[in-house]
Amino acid sequence: MNSNDKNSDYDELAEWAEHEMTLPKNSATAKRGAAAAAAGRELLERVGAGRPSLAGASGESPKRQVRLPAPLSNKLDELAERQHRKPSELMREAVEEYIQRHSA
Repeated sequence: MNSNDKNSDYDELAEWAEHEMTLPKNSATAKRGAAAAAAGRELLERVGAGRPSLAGASGESPKRQVRLPAPLSNKLDELAERQHRKPSELMREAVEEYIQRHSA
């Protein structure tokens, strides 16, 4: 299985878990919110897995965070939806273009 297949599988499962999965009401075993996130992180650490690297199997892809004004964030989401892409893809592309344009 190549890394694109893994990324696609991961993205599909993450989309399902975040938007479509339903948990039994009043379940004593289903975890929600922070408890679910903590359990997921613990499981991934135990199996040595995590979100696939953007740099390939052996590379590292550090996480960066940025705050955007609401109107800009909304425009980003709208553009990503129109292009059937993820906002993170557009942001990576924009940063790459900016760095190429402003590096001498």
